[in-house]
Amino acid sequence: MRCCIVVACAIIDSMSEETEKLEIKISYLESQCDELNNALIDAAKTIAVFEKRIEALERKVEDLIEVSGEARPNRKPPHY
Repeated sequence: MRCCIVVACAIIDSMSEETEKLEIKISYLESQCDELNNALIDAAKTIAVFEKRIEALERKVEDLIEVSGEARPNRKPPHY
């Protein structure tokens, strides 16, 4: 009987160590996920700024083409 108790205690200790290792890994992965999520949010904001700048530049180019008298490119309707 004593042998079974010793084996059971060893198994429980081993499981506790494995559980602790898994908890550490999960904590690390959660931290990495948060960092990646923040990086993605920052990238999305940067992309939105660039899209607005590109649209403004496209309008300026179209205006310059109109002023210069060259053929006007197909301008998208305002609802696009």
